[in-house]
Amino acid sequence: MKPWIRKFVGVIGATAAAVTIPMVVAPSAHADSAYRCNYPEVCFYADPNVQSSIVARFQVVTSSWQYLKYPNTGYAVVNTRNDDVAYVLQSDGKVLCVKPNGSFGSGERVVAVRIDSRSTC
Repeated sequence: MKPWIRKFVGVIGATAAAVTIPMVVAPSAHADSAYRCNYPEVCFYADPNVQSSIVARFQVVTSSWQYLKYPNTGYAVVNTRNDDVAYVLQSDGKVLCVKPNGSFGSGERVVAVRIDSRSTC
């Protein structure tokens, strides 16, 4: 290798070694699963205990009710969404709100859910 090329390569190598590239790290998301319910789902369990089997999963924000295929007496509901509430319609007509990353158990028959982009109940 010619001396001027060796010198040029040496300068580039030294410059490359001295340059540090800042590492950009994305902020960590809150996207977590809970009780076998995956983000960004709202899950319904077979009874008011989240240890029971999941009988329905929803994740679409809608302006109308999404009905459970097999309504049952007594559900646990888990909302793994970070910024959206889930309104739950019970068979007695009462509507409950599950806040983001919230859950509750109900002894009433739950028939439908509506996921809303609001972040508070």
